[in-house]
Amino acid sequence: MPRFFQFSESAENGVIEITGEDAKHISFSLRMRTGERLTVCDGAGTDHECEIVFMDGQSVRLAVLSSHPTETEPPLAVRLYQSVPKGDKFEYIVQKAVELGVSEIVPVYSSRCIVKPDPKSEEKKTARLSKIALEAAKQCGRGRLPKILPFVTYAEAVRTCEENAFICYENEKSFSLKRYLKELSEKEAKTLSFFIGPEGGYSEDEIVLASKKGIPAVKLGPRILRCETASGFVLSSLTFAFEL
Repeated sequence: MPRFFQFSESAENGVIEITGEDAKHISFSLRMRTGERLTVCDGAGTDHECEIVFMDGQSVRLAVLSSHPTETEPPLAVRLYQSVPKGDKFEYIVQKAVELGVSEIVPVYSSRCIVKPDPKSEEKKTARLSKIALEAAKQCGRGRLPKILPFVTYAEAVRTCEENAFICYENEKSFSLKRYLKELSEKEAKTLSFFIGPEGGYSEDEIVLASKKGIPAVKLGPRILRCETASGFVLSSLTFAFEL
């Protein structure tokens, strides 16, 4: 069933109206007609099952048939601190991270990032990544709309990071992701943050800075993963550990 994100106070009264690009998509791309059904999610964990009662190409009016909590959200609210990669890799990372259950993504400039800070382009990049996150959330049936947060430096990311966090580091030899997740499960945590480095990984100084903040380095296994693979690996591991 087609799925759209829209917060609507009128949903409580049994009516939702969709306008703009989504209305055009319903009318012309999906070619839906009155009497057909679709799902509208408020982006905060509630799904509304709806029936189309009116459409004119510019707006679509829906009758709310039922409302219920979404069943697709993971038990952990997960924030990904992703060092900014080159090219269009970030778009791929965002798409797959949303599909795999991430709640928030923070773009981070770490020391080995090839891409350097450019405040003039960051607003445009954030809008582009947010659009990709929205489309991915629709496709995979998310109940909450993941956020793309502002670009920050690595030092800012470490300083503002909350509890239950780890940093993925290929040179860590003993502390594994499996062990970290076991300890996290025993704490019955509800939130988690993790850091993924750029193409060149993290410097030793960056690992030391994280350690001073209480953020341990974690190894992901015997193989070195690309930056566009690592976040998906971690999020898949979280799904196995806490959902399956």
